[in-house]
Amino acid sequence: MEERRGNIKAENEMNINMKEEQSTLDWRGRPSNPNKHGDFQAASFVLGLQAFEIMAIAAVGNNLITYVINEMHFSLSNSANIVTNFVGTIFLLALLGGYLSDSFLGSFWTMLIFGFVELSGLILLSVQAHVPQLKPPKCNMVTDGEKCEEVKGVKGLIFFVALYLVALGSGCVKPNVIAHGADQFNIQTKKLSTYFNAAYFAFSVGELIALTLLIWIQTHAGMYVGFGLSAAAMAMGLTTLVSGTLYYRNKPPQGSIFTPVAQVLVAAILKRKQICPSNPNSNCSMLQTQRF
Repeated sequence: MEERRGNIKAENEMNINMKEEQSTLDWRGRPSNPNKHGDFQAASFVLGLQAFEIMAIAAVGNNLITYVINEMHFSLSNSANIVTNFVGTIFLLALLGGYLSDSFLGSFWTMLIFGFVELSGLILLSVQAHVPQLKPPKCNMVTDGEKCEEVKGVKGLIFFVALYLVALGSGCVKPNVIAHGADQFNIQTKKLSTYFNAAYFAFSVGELIALTLLIWIQTHAGMYVGFGLSAAAMAMGLTTLVSGTLYYRNKPPQGSIFTPVAQVLVAAILKRKQICPSNPNSNCSMLQTQRF
């Protein structure tokens, strides 16, 4: 009996794995081959992006308030608002990244497109930090705070465009990194838990380098050098991601979970005044669709 149960369980796992392989595609849109696609040979490239992306964004976010005060000459309260709005936008836009991936682009193309958006924002930040004409005149905010000219006009526009390009890119990349790496494994395999441990390790290594080496460079060599290194780290992450194209197994877009939720809410609002008879044998006509 136990042997029979074991055989049935093994057969079920095999069927699940076969269905997963059939539902994933290679870079040309053909069914993936388990001997060529997926597993750690593919997930390792995603782990590289994970480490480099967090390295880039953490170095910017954790020292941003210093740059906003000393270089852009915002007050302390305004600087704090700018930083918290920046961080909050990243996490809110994770919903957008997940929606676009599930409904239209898939995780790989979402990471690639918005990775370049993030890279363009980092480059623009570095250029503005380096070119004096794109910043307010130099001023010591500690001794001459009231006399310092706050960034505004075109210079302010450049700063906020660059900052929110970074937020848009990072927010849409983040939810897809872990998901795309997990797609390289079958659900039933024990390697999946190993991958999640490796992903957390890659995250921690990138964060450690950002909070030590890159922050130190920003402090001693200048913010433009630090922003430039963040851009270089993001470029390396995208290069790593693209390098694994031939090995990925990609799940095609299958629709977002938000769509049926929105449909239910809309149907509930449209039918809020509909009266249904208390008799369970009576048919209550549907105003919208047979589904809701």
